[in-house]
Amino acid sequence: MASNDLENGTAALNPPPAPSGPDESGCASSTSSSAPAGKDPSEELPGLPRLNYKLLDHKKKLFLVGGLLVLEGSILPIVLFYPLWYATTLRHGILFAIITSFFGIVSGLEFAHRSWRLILKDDKYRPLDGGRWRFDFTHMTLSIGYTVMTGILIGASIPHEPLVRPLAMPLPLFFIEVGSLALASGYMDARNMHTTCKVSSIPKGAPIPPILLTFIEDVVAVDGGAGKTYRRRLLGRYKASKHFRALIKGLNWFWGVGSLLVGVGSLVVVWTVQQEIAYGIGWGAPLVFTTLWTFITILWSRRSLRIEKKSWMADLRCNYQHNDEKTPHS
Repeated sequence: MASNDLENGTAALNPPPAPSGPDESGCASSTSSSAPAGKDPSEELPGLPRLNYKLLDHKKKLFLVGGLLVLEGSILPIVLFYPLWYATTLRHGILFAIITSFFGIVSGLEFAHRSWRLILKDDKYRPLDGGRWRFDFTHMTLSIGYTVMTGILIGASIPHEPLVRPLAMPLPLFFIEVGSLALASGYMDARNMHTTCKVSSIPKGAPIPPILLTFIEDVVAVDGGAGKTYRRRLLGRYKASKHFRALIKGLNWFWGVGSLLVGVGSLVVVWTVQQEIAYGIGWGAPLVFTTLWTFITILWSRRSLRIEKKSWMADLRCNYQHNDEKTPHS
């Protein structure tokens, strides 16, 4: 669970903006840091908003829910399809009825759980300044994706001889949706364009950030249980730290390009190879991609957060020295 000050909102939520960097004040950059190892990189750094949320504190739920989602959304369809297709005499319609019946059990329960949290009378999990019946942006994205995926699975299973290739399309289409959102928001952010509607906690008319920031905000605040305080802290961190902004923007392009490529590439393969192979590609390729991209993201994030910490400490020392030189001595 998150710490008490995170849940009850007693911690500082609006820290001062970042101090001027070494380029502006003329101080040399330093790579040393006095913060003890093993703590939140921002704990001893004045002015840098603390997120107060560590994934390792929630590793049991993360591995349980994440593992079940991977099992439902990738492993189970493949594990069931090939033995039932080649080693049994089941009619193909019954075969896919069995496979499809497992789709949505875990993801549906998790979706219902986050829906319940967002409509609770207690305004704990909703976006900042959000209405009770207005879900966050991630919820709307998932709603569209799940609707399309479910429609394809049902529609392609209805014929007496199910349509195997369309039944391999749901995950690639979902990755195309997410990748397109990431690339579009990355372009809008680079052009300093503004939102035409409220996007989670980003008000209408404000500069739109990379959609990855919104996904992180919504997932941690609702699914992770961190609430509105985390939303404030995350947006404060993004505003205050240029290194954190660079990390989010870089990862947004990284996941956007990768998701679009794996989605489009999987669709091309699905419609060009033998249908039995196509089914495995459609449900398996996105899992391989996600595993690899997640591993790279972890390494990238750790390195970037270390750089952020060192740079912030160097800027603080630089400003302290600059102010000390300007202070008259008796």
